[in-house]
Amino acid sequence: MTIRTVELESDKTATAPAETPPSLRARMTIACALAGTLLATLDTTVVNVALHSVTERFGTIDKVQWIVTGYLLALVAAMPLAGWLAARVGAGRAYLGAITLFGIGSGLCALSPSLELLVASRVLSGAAAGIIIPLATVLVARDVSREQFARVQALNGSIQLIGPLLGPTVGGLLIEAGGWPAVFWLNVPVCIGIACIGTFVVGPRPTGRPRTLDVLGLMTGATATVCAVSAISALSQDDSLRWIRVAGLSAISAVALVLFVLRENRIEHPLLDLRLMRHRIFARASVNVFLLGFLLYAPMVVIPLYFSAARGESSVTTGLLLSTAGLGVVISGSLCPRLMRRWGAGRTMIVGIVATFVATAPLVTLSENTSYPLLCGLLVVRGAGIGLAVVAVMTRAYQSSPAESIADAAAQLNLLQRIGGALAAAIVSLVLSRAATEHGGLVPAAFAHTSWWLVGAAAVTLLPAIALARAEVRTES
Repeated sequence: MTIRTVELESDKTATAPAETPPSLRARMTIACALAGTLLATLDTTVVNVALHSVTERFGTIDKVQWIVTGYLLALVAAMPLAGWLAARVGAGRAYLGAITLFGIGSGLCALSPSLELLVASRVLSGAAAGIIIPLATVLVARDVSREQFARVQALNGSIQLIGPLLGPTVGGLLIEAGGWPAVFWLNVPVCIGIACIGTFVVGPRPTGRPRTLDVLGLMTGATATVCAVSAISALSQDDSLRWIRVAGLSAISAVALVLFVLRENRIEHPLLDLRLMRHRIFARASVNVFLLGFLLYAPMVVIPLYFSAARGESSVTTGLLLSTAGLGVVISGSLCPRLMRRWGAGRTMIVGIVATFVATAPLVTLSENTSYPLLCGLLVVRGAGIGLAVVAVMTRAYQSSPAESIADAAAQLNLLQRIGGALAAAIVSLVLSRAATEHGGLVPAAFAHTSWWLVGAAAVTLLPAIALARAEVRTES
């Protein structure tokens, strides 16, 4: 297994021949992959603004919350299957099958007459999304050169970041137009379009040698990830049995994880190729992806609640304010490939994290009079910083992986990012809850107190970014 080193821009311009642009079929394949990525990531937050309407229809919020939790748990449980499916039936066929299941699940959600069917349909959609996200990376990588991959992956990574940011805005507009079922109906025609176009342009080529499904690995891996996410989510619950649930779920997750690692390292055809972690660049990039998951998702708890609870804004207004961060992500998507060519992924990450730190620090002074233009400006800078960091480290991790292991690499990296995000949401929710108790409710002072955790997370994330930059220097030399 080889590690592809970062090439210096001066060397590339001196020796590299003119690039051949991707074919029309390759561009259409990339478009289908990016559209699926946007749908799958948009659905992680688009439903959040519909919880109130669904609660009025079906029951209490603690039960309705499972339409969000079920989607997340199914997503992380299904991700390890992506590599096996790509090798077994081909990334294209597996991707289009997952898109079809996602559309079916969304349609069933919109038509659900009961909460139980709604949750089950969301689980189906989540499992499909867990296949879509890593296989989309395989599709964008397989027909482009290394240099083109850096640019296309920057776009793919930017879309993965923009999707959750746009979710509340899109959800609020759809609910106002057609009620909560409209949130799910949106996916159906898009999935039909992707499936129809993809049938003609997405090739059926297998990715790697077909292998037998590791059922025991799937069971232990799914148990480890689902119990880990459930334990993290239980942290934010406020009852006397919280710590018992956390301890029990954590213990089950730890045992299942040990069994999974032992199993995957001993069999000939593992569900996930954990040998990728033996390589310096990929291992360091994985640590960064986990911590960046925390840095990415933690503000998605604090900032929306600040706008809605402390400032009294509507769901649509809150979503529009949050969407300004998407502008920063778009800017970073265009800058990241050039910065990576010049500085490498580690240094680009450091620039992004420093920008994120600078834009996060003023949040510790949040008040009822904080200027919206100032906050939107900070969100733009923060979006650009997070975009640079996440896109750089993900792209570098994929570049350090063999082509036949891209599906495994994508599944592992996305799992780490989602688990980091779940940990962020649980910890920040717990801190915010206690701050609200101290300050007499969800007032600006409670959000200012919680923002110190966001600043600390940005500072801590600098350390593994520096380690990745040093590893790149050693690899180059």
